Amino acid sequence: MARVGRPDDEEISVDELLRETGAMPRSLGTYVPITRPRVDDTDAGYRERLEQRAREASAAQQRAGRRIRWVSALCGGVVVIGSLVIIAVTSESSPGRQAALAPDPLAPATTPRTVTTTAAPSATPVPTVMKQTSTSASPTSSAPKTTTAATSQTQAPPPPAAVASCSVRYAVTDQWPNGFTANVFVTNTGNQTLNPWTSAWNFTAGQRVTQSWNGDFSQSGSRVTMKAVSYNLSLAPGATVNIGFNGSFDRSNPTPVGFTLDGARCTT
Repeated sequence: MARVGRPDDEEISVDELLRETGAMPRSLGTYVPITRPRVDDTDAGYRERLEQRAREASAAQQRAGRRIRWVSALCGGVVVIGSLVIIAVTSESSPGRQAALAPDPLAPATTPRTVTTTAAPSATPVPTVMKQTSTSASPTSSAPKTTTAATSQTQAPPPPAAVASCSVRYAVTDQWPNGFTANVFVTNTGNQTLNPWTSAWNFTAGQRVTQSWNGDFSQSGSRVTMKAVSYNLSLAPGATVNIGFNGSFDRSNPTPVGFTLDGARCTT
């Protein structure tokens, strides 16, 4: 085909050639054969078979899920039970648990305060006065006379016996169901040092002393006796000793009565 207005040896591109000839380009891709649908995919029961297969697949997945959950729960229970058994065996054989199970002695709820008393100086002894008289011979006498010296001795009377006198202040510092902690402040208001001393009182509601400090206790019925211990044997005039104790009660815990110091009744 002759090209109008162009030399014979001039090059022409494919696009220009297509425009001049009026030809249409065609794709050179891979060939796809035409497949004929199967009869099974187009008949009337095809949809029902697909639904049946879907139901069977779903049921299989559900069964598999149930088995997995059951196995997971069983394994978890075995792990928990095993852990509890190990913890129980370990804690029962632990020395710390055995020490924790040991009963502790009953301790006072408050820190006891030790009152140090200073002994008063003992009475100054009265010196013994010796009186001696003698007579000598008179210078006018004719013969010397010898007289025996007479001696007389006087001694001061002994000091009066110590008379106990005291005042008491009673205070409950802590209380819980059927138990309490109390302090008894005993002051020597007499004029003599008591060594050793003994204090006592009466409970009125059946209370019982279970432990004491700054005093050695004993109880007979409702009467409680506190005796001095090694570090506070002496109680000087004006000195105070703080007797602390733990006690128990049944229904009520009233203040004790009848406080005494070495048998003398105390004021409260």
